[in-house]
Amino acid sequence: MIRPLITWTDQPRQNGIIAAITQVLDQGPLSILDMGCGHGQLAMRLKQGNPDWDITGVDVVVQPDCAIPVSAYDGTTIPFPDQSFDVVLCVDMLHHTDDPTAILKEAGRVARKSVIVKDHIADSWWDHRMLTFLDWMGNAGTGVPLPYNFLSSKQWQSIFERSGLRESAMVHPLRYWPGLVGHVIDRQFHFVSKLAKQG
Repeated sequence: MIRPLITWTDQPRQNGIIAAITQVLDQGPLSILDMGCGHGQLAMRLKQGNPDWDITGVDVVVQPDCAIPVSAYDGTTIPFPDQSFDVVLCVDMLHHTDDPTAILKEAGRVARKSVIVKDHIADSWWDHRMLTFLDWMGNAGTGVPLPYNFLSSKQWQSIFERSGLRESAMVHPLRYWPGLVGHVIDRQFHFVSKLAKQG
């Protein structure tokens, strides 16, 4: 049974992501759009720890039991006007897209202050194979697209620049698991970047 295992193991993942996002975001009231919010559990936990944050979601596959308000998203155009939110979150969703640059440009369009990217770094063939396996384990059977579009450190920096965004803060690596398990599964895979608009 894959799904119960993944549900159980998602708690440490969420803990690490929440700590990193809280570290790079300003305190106080914020309006936040969570792109690819899934079931909304991560957003709900972020809001619980930061009650002044107002979080709305969009997703290509809208889950019927989403924990936050969510709108359908066609994967191309975010259904909100320019600068509708203080912050846009892109948590573990850009590697599910074929054109992360276009997605980040859209995220920058609707963000007033910053875009937060949580994703993975694949600087080697082995990194890509391991991340592909973990991605399949976490998403098989959910309807989420799985192009396994994992990028290297240099590719991420190039995409940020082409999206009209600059990195103002970074948390890397994120560690979910202690000891040998963390060394094998976490490695240097996970990062959170806070991106501001250029100019």
